[in-house]
Amino acid sequence: MAPVHINLTTPLVMNESGLWFSAYGFGWGYCAFELRPDVICKSLGAANESPKQLLLAFQLGRQRLLGVAGRKAVPSNGNRIQITAEDL
Repeated sequence: MAPVHINLTTPLVMNESGLWFSAYGFGWGYCAFELRPDVICKSLGAANESPKQLLLAFQLGRQRLLGVAGRKAVPSNGNRIQITAEDL
């Protein structure tokens, strides 16, 4: 069986919560994710917690995030899945 192709939506900057985004793939639908600012700085290399740095780190870490999304995706229960530093 061929691997599922995963896509990430454009992230939304949420003040205290960091970035919210979704991942989706054929056959499993959408899953919502959250990346906290401290995780983005520590694990994806953002210089600070400004929206510009958070979005830049998201784009630079896109391949790593695709892998995490594929591993952590669960059938939608309406809850946002938090990505931790250990996941990355």
